[in-house]
Amino acid sequence: MIKAGTTSAHSRRISGVDAARGLALLGMMTVHVLPTISDSGQDASWAGLLFTGRPSALFAMLAGVGLALLTGGAGRGHSGAQLAGDRKAIAVRALLVVVIGLLVAALNSGVAIILVHYGLLFLLALPFLRLGAVPLFTLAGAWVAAAPVAYWWLHNDLRSSWEGFPDMWRLWHSPGVADLANPALLGMDLALTGYYPLLLWPAYLFTGMAIGRLQLQRTSTALRLAGTGLGLAAASYAVHLWMLFQSTLVPELAARYGWSNAEIRAELMVGTFQIPLVTEDLWFLLATPHQGSTMDLIHTIGTSMLVLGLCLLVAERLRWLLAPLIGAGAMPLTLYVAHLVVIHFWRGAPVPDFLTFLTEYSPMQMLTLMIIGALGAGLLRFILRRRGPLEALTHAAVNAAAGR
Repeated sequence: MIKAGTTSAHSRRISGVDAARGLALLGMMTVHVLPTISDSGQDASWAGLLFTGRPSALFAMLAGVGLALLTGGAGRGHSGAQLAGDRKAIAVRALLVVVIGLLVAALNSGVAIILVHYGLLFLLALPFLRLGAVPLFTLAGAWVAAAPVAYWWLHNDLRSSWEGFPDMWRLWHSPGVADLANPALLGMDLALTGYYPLLLWPAYLFTGMAIGRLQLQRTSTALRLAGTGLGLAAASYAVHLWMLFQSTLVPELAARYGWSNAEIRAELMVGTFQIPLVTEDLWFLLATPHQGSTMDLIHTIGTSMLVLGLCLLVAERLRWLLAPLIGAGAMPLTLYVAHLVVIHFWRGAPVPDFLTFLTEYSPMQMLTLMIIGALGAGLLRFILRRRGPLEALTHAAVNAAAGR
């Protein structure tokens, strides 16, 4: 996983970026363990309302921030031989993340694992590493404007022309090693039909890369990020709430699928993929998590900017108080994979004798255990200033590839 740092490999990491990444990790852990909707299906849970979709978007945006910091930081990216070295290092890390993602897909975690898509996003970013903040923000804005239109058009065109689309062109699980044997299905799932379509998710990456070209140590930058993010998040969610409570969409969907209005609203709040929302003309105005609609992208980019801005404002000032969170955010690949392994055993996989206690935990107990473990590991990393195990592995691989 690309790690955010400052413009120099020898200078200190930016605490606010790591703290924001730590929050993204904890948010993803929450929705991976707690239910996002009530048993009746008529109400979204607090975990679903707060954390569905937003942490993964923040995670992806911070990947872009990390890429920008790794390749020059504020201003413009590196050039010449230094840029060539950056691209080689990023490509090696990206491929390792993809391999790890393919392998952990074999776990019985019940999680839509982001790692394969995450690594591929890094590869897609390689041609844009030299760009400054303005062209990157322009690119991100164009992506937000155009990608949902392309996504909606492709989905609906293929539904009408391809028998069984998208059901026969979707894995319905995280991409794994066995899926390499069916490259057409795998490619379609990665690009269009899966949980993190690569047609849409570069919007987060390019936004993050643009942010990483700003002077992130300045208070004014943090305030602008937080203020802009709050405005985008609030305006887009206001449109979403109007769609849920004032438009005719909810009663129309309820009549069509035989659901109650409350069930439809809960579905639109947390997005459980029970009904194909993308077939609706008004899909663009919904901020339903993981839909990739215009409002969804604007809202989750806004919440991501807000969280990062707030973290930049407070993390350096409260560095020791937030040390566990900052440290956790500095070892994201290790903690992400570790929590998948824990969930694998918790969900009933054959458990070694010393881990049998995991199967007895309730969802809230499991979440508490994972948060304590993540923050404890983060505090240890903060104090020792050592990379996490998987971060050390990727760093060693990059050095070996570069002949260092």
